[in-house]
Amino acid sequence: MNKTTVKPARVYFLSGNDNVGKQQYRNRVLNSISSLFPQSAVVRFDHADGDFSAYTQDMLTQSLFQDTRIFIIAHGEQLGDKELKELNKILKNPPDDAFIIIEICEEKKSTGGGALRKLQAEKRVQASPEIYQSADFQRPPDYKVAQWLTSQVSSLFGRSISKTDADFFIDLVGNDIDLLYSELQKIDIHLEPREAITRSVIEQIVGSSRQMTVFELASELGKKDFARALEIINSLFATTFFAPSMTAALFRHFWALLRIRKFGQTSPGVVKTFLRSRGYNNPSQNEAALAIGIAAGLLKGGDSRKVYPVIIASGVVDQAQKYSDEELCQIIRWLLEFDAGVKTGRVSADQHEVMMLCFRIARVSELRKCDIAA
Repeated sequence: MNKTTVKPARVYFLSGNDNVGKQQYRNRVLNSISSLFPQSAVVRFDHADGDFSAYTQDMLTQSLFQDTRIFIIAHGEQLGDKELKELNKILKNPPDDAFIIIEICEEKKSTGGGALRKLQAEKRVQASPEIYQSADFQRPPDYKVAQWLTSQVSSLFGRSISKTDADFFIDLVGNDIDLLYSELQKIDIHLEPREAITRSVIEQIVGSSRQMTVFELASELGKKDFARALEIINSLFATTFFAPSMTAALFRHFWALLRIRKFGQTSPGVVKTFLRSRGYNNPSQNEAALAIGIAAGLLKGGDSRKVYPVIIASGVVDQAQKYSDEELCQIIRWLLEFDAGVKTGRVSADQHEVMMLCFRIARVSELRKCDIAA
């Protein structure tokens, strides 16, 4: 269904595990119905203490107070066979004064005996699309989030975003779909209608308001980007800063880089395969990334779904190539000394001290060449 639909369907089947996507679509349906029937009322079913038989009876009973009612059944997968049978009877001939939205948290193409199949959703839509409509909302795998984002920005917000800017947006916010929706809504409020979402807009609206994390600091130091690290440090000290958490995150990151280098020395073919294999969901790269992740202590044997965010998108393999073994060992010694100093009170861990530690990490190569890295 698009925003220009004049006559809405009577019954909607919304499926999938992307609850925010279903909510956005449902809101569009409600707005469409309300524009045609301003006095319509929403009637929701409560699984906690609701009587479904009484609820379905309300559907069949004409209201004395509203001309049109919109019945919303969330978590339709929780309905029992008896309740689904009652609902099926109504769906055969939906009431003329009612609209029905059924939300089911299961895949549209599920082959089991799920609620979608028992309600004959697909058959009904094919037979009478003017009465029945369906939409499926599935959370994308991590490597497809940017592709998913470009389509969602267009369909849900009537805006556009380039693949490059979508990648940048995800780098800032992360792969969590709910958080991405939240930030997109924030951007949508600030922009003119149909204005594109660009990098400058993302930096201005998202970058200025989001609290950065110690994990981002570790990543930027891994890239030797001291300028970006300073921005993150400023963000960290703008609120409550806890030095041991930062030290732990940095230690874990650089220890992983050292283990990746050691793994590359014993299994150079795997690392070369990873670096040479590019493209979304490349099987060779994914297999190599899983082996590298396990060796680095970042993944376990069954973590194939985490390969993209933890190893590929994070850039840890490329970061490991920026340092020598000796440089990484030096950084780890600095972190252990800093941690001991904080815990014994010899180091204050104020913003200046943290900046100096990060400067040494990002410039370890130059400091070692000048023989002042001790």
